[in-house]
Amino acid sequence: MTALLPQLADQETAALVDVEAEFARRAAGRSPWTTAKFLDEIEAVHVRFNRLRYFQQKQAA
Repeated sequence: MTALLPQLADQETAALVDVEAEFARRAAGRSPWTTAKFLDEIEAVHVRFNRLRYFQQKQAA
């Protein structure tokens, strides 16, 4: 594994925090996210970073 994996974990955590902040911001606005939309956004972050990890590991091999 490369040194970039911990960096990806930090970026993933930051992306999740961004999704949570957007959820909170929209909760106070006119068009709040549903719980399903929030979970979809969280899942999309995980999928995106899992793909990055896969290609990073593939490149290192």
